[in-house]
Amino acid sequence: WKRNAMARYFALVVLIGQLAASVSAFAPTAAPLLRSTRHASACTGLRMQSGAHDVSRRNLMQGVAGAAIAGIAQGASAATAAPPKEKVVKLENGLAYVDKGKREGMLAGLEQAVGGGDFVIVDYIAYLRDGTIFDNTKKRGKPVTFQVGKNQVIPGLEIGLVGMKAGESRRLYVPSALGYKERGVCLEGKGCLVPPDTDLVYDVTLIRVAPAPI
Repeated sequence: WKRNAMARYFALVVLIGQLAASVSAFAPTAAPLLRSTRHASACTGLRMQSGAHDVSRRNLMQGVAGAAIAGIAQGASAATAAPPKEKVVKLENGLAYVDKGKREGMLAGLEQAVGGGDFVIVDYIAYLRDGTIFDNTKKRGKPVTFQVGKNQVIPGLEIGLVGMKAGESRRLYVPSALGYKERGVCLEGKGCLVPPDTDLVYDVTLIRVAPAPI
């Protein structure tokens, strides 16, 4: 996207250059000498008046061109600037997360947030730290349903959902101690989907939350 921004910038600079070149066409040209002094005097007055209009027009066009170049340069600078850094929330237990899609507004404030004992429906994509996907509920088309705090999924996934509301998404950075620990996820004769003592990353979307029945 940076290359596209710079390409548009240079294209606009060329356009401004052509505009500036066309401005020169408005510059007054020297009129031929007239035989009659009276006619020459009258024509000189007309040329001076016309020249003044041409100068004003040229100054105006040059001002517009300069402002346009400045605006384009500022836009190109903004387009090529580095995106803002994401806010990473780090918890004492080693889990960290980034809110990717947080709901805002008055109505969002009234909705239920995930807490201990709640039932949740979640979609997620699970990665090893090298980017390898080892589980993907979205691809399967089957979101996961579980009760928070009942050890039905890894601790890092439960803890990372706390405080989320339906429709929100987060990226969870799960340390091995809150993941599959030293056992990993290994299949006999087929190797390990998750090697032992491996940190994980989860992109989670909370589809629904409901309180536990009393």
